[in-house]
Formats: sequence, structure tokens, C-alpha cells
Amino acid sequence: MNFKLAVIGHASSVEEIEEIVKHKFTNMDVFKIECNDDEDVEHAVAELKKIINQCNGILYTRKEPYKLLSSRIEHNVTVRYADIDTSNFIHSLLRASFHFDADITRVSVDTLDYASIIRAYHSLGIPTESVSPQIVPIDTNSSHFVQRAQEEHIKNVQSGLSDVCTTNIRQVSEYLTEKNIPCVLIAPSAETYIYEIRRILLSHKLRKLNENNIACVSISVSPRDNFYVFHHTVLQEVLDLNKIAETIAIFAQKIDGALITLSNMEYILMCNSSNLEITTENFARLDILTSVYTNTAHVLSIGIGYGDTAKIAKANAVVGMHQSKMEGGNRAYVVYSPDDMFGPIEPNETNNRKPNIFDSQLEQIAETSGLSVNTVFKIDCLVKQKNKRNFTSIELAKEIGVSVRTANRIIVKLEQCGYIVEVGRHVISERGRPTRVVKVVF
Repeated sequence: MNFKLAVIGHASSVEEIEEIVKHKFTNMDVFKIECNDDEDVEHAVAELKKIINQCNGILYTRKEPYKLLSSRIEHNVTVRYADIDTSNFIHSLLRASFHFDADITRVSVDTLDYASIIRAYHSLGIPTESVSPQIVPIDTNSSHFVQRAQEEHIKNVQSGLSDVCTTNIRQVSEYLTEKNIPCVLIAPSAETYIYEIRRILLSHKLRKLNENNIACVSISVSPRDNFYVFHHTVLQEVLDLNKIAETIAIFAQKIDGALITLSNMEYILMCNSSNLEITTENFARLDILTSVYTNTAHVLSIGIGYGDTAKIAKANAVVGMHQSKMEGGNRAYVVYSPDDMFGPIEPNETNNRKPNIFDSQLEQIAETSGLSVNTVFKIDCLVKQKNKRNFTSIELAKEIGVSVRTANRIIVKLEQCGYIVEVGRHVISERGRPTRVVKVVF
């Protein structure tokens, strides 16, 4: 009986994967579902609902369509998505240099975070002070996020902040190319697709062999000791907790588990033990610990419980979680029985990497402009809270709690480094000069 794989994503990527399956795998049927942009999501969901009960596994061509569809339909089979990393970004820089003779130190890039981009430049021997990447945020929960990404890329190039665009979204790449905007697509390699398909096959086989072995993951979220030093606004705390919730939801999907949200600080995951062991490489890689520790001001305390029943597995998981919490968190314990506990599990990456309480991009902006990180952080929170980027110096002074003179000095420093641009002038009174309206572009 053939293995039935649903492949979901942009049409060209779906076709590429179908060709790979034909040449690299036997006894496998591919169900193709196109999702070229956010306007195709509902159609893709409807198509997936028709075939999901016939599928043995699902492969998404990118993380973005995976997040869009997994929030709208429950997946009852093994699911993977092809992700990109810094090596793909480096490859796109080489292509940009060769095809466009572009200044690769000034790129407009989406999908990857600032820290990953800087590490990529460092691997090429390019120091941080020599680069000025412009990050285009991708929010799949926002309507028309593809169109917004296109607009941000074009703005970065036309304003002179960027010389070339690199994107992980094929629809964005095609649109920018049509507009004669220099653009390179960041795409997974054929080897990445092959690897993910093999992971799906392995997970499916082990799931069939060991369907009754239950594992439970108990997760508790706790603020770090220095949490309140860095969180002066309720908004930033909410953003942190939303980021953690998304990280846990993605982890649950990877292990094909049922996620139970007890609160925004407590989570339970029920899954097949084999899927959990495959995803974590027998608990050698708990990336969820690393991700939360390095990107938020929180830590996770994780307990992983085994048992013949869901009730026993959960009880053991809670024991492990409490043990992790007693030791300060940022670790996990695996509990097979009350007398058989393994741990603590602390990924090497967690211990070696510097916590990234402030966004690395904000730290770079502060260093370049000569402002304090706290000042840049306040402006960043203001932009997110007000959901706007245009301000006068008077508005900025009022919102961040400084004098108008100080606000003007801040604007000048950020403007000199290209982080703020003038977009117009506003007449406040009949007398006097018009007030400048500036736009925050970081």
C-alpha cells in the first residue's frame, strides 16, 4: 500500500517536491494543494479537509503556510515543514552579488531574525558595524501579510536603505521581480525536502509500531530573576507570552501532540512517545528550551512523563516539571516512574549563548546611534503599542517621557543613522515654523 503524502505550498515548490518524490522515493503518492498567498488559505483548508483522512503525512513547503493552515484545521497525522536557515541566506547573498552586483551588506530580508542574519555575516568574515540589514516582519496572523511584505521591501529599496531584497516567500519574489526590484528568493535545498520527507516516513512507521506508548509533557513558564529590569511595559510582557505560546504550539505540532493550555503560564502536551523521541533526538535537542531562553525574559520548566495510561504519564510529567522549577527552570526532567528520573536536560546551546533579553537589532541600533538601549526599546514598544510609525517630536516626547528638546536630539541621532526619516511637516499653530513629521523605520 502506497504512502500518501500531502504537499502544501506555492505551486512551483509543490511541483519541485513532486519531482523529488518521483526520483527519490518509491511507493509514495503525492496530493498537491496550492497555497500561493494568504488569499488562497481558505481554499487550501477546504482541499485539505477533503483528503486529510486519506493522508499518512503532510509536508508544507514553508513555515508560513504551515502556520496559516495549522491554525484553521486539526492535523491528525505527522506534519513537517521545510525551514530555511543561515546557510540559505548566505546562498542568497552570493546570488545577489553575482546577478545584481549588489551591496550585500545592505539587504532587505524577511523571515529570518536579526541575530541569525548577523551570525551569517560573521561566518563570511563581515563585522557587524559594516552591515545594515533591514528586517521585514512577517505576521501570518495579519490579513494581507504578503502584500505588506511586498510594500516594506519596495520601501526599503526606494528609500535607499537597501540595495537588494531577499525573501522566503515566492509570491513576494515574483512580485518584486515584476516591479524590477532586485530580489533573490531564499529557498530550501532539495536535500532539505528529502530530509523532511524521511522524517515523516520514520515518524509514521514508529507511530504504527508503538501506538499505545503515551508520553506527557508538562510545561511551566516563569519570569527570570531580572525580568522586571527589562519589562517596563505591559505590552512587552504580552508580546513575550504570545511568542512563547506560539513556540509551544509549534513544538506540539512537531511531536504530533495534543496541546492543552491551562493558562498563559501552564501547558500540557499529550503525544506518542516515539514522536517525541524522534523530534528531540532522544532528548539530545530540546530546542524549545533554547528558543524561549534566548528570545524572551522567561524560562521554561519542563517535565516529560511516561506511563501506560494518560493519567500516569501526566502525573509523572508534573513531578518532572516541579523538579525543574525547584532548580530555577530552563531545564527538563524525564520521569518514567516516581523512582526513575532522568535529568536535568540542559541543551549546550542554552548554556553557551548569551540571553537575548533585548532584541539584538535594538542593541545594534543603540550602539550605532549612541543612544541607550532603554531609549530605543521605548520607541520600539511605542511603535508596536500605537500600531503606527509617524510621530512629531512633541508626540514622541510625551509618549516616552522626555522633554521636546531631548526628543529632537533623539530624532537627530536616529536620523543620522538612517533609522528615522522625515516624511512631512505639520502646521500646529498659525505662527511659527511647521513641525517635522518623522517615521521610525526599524
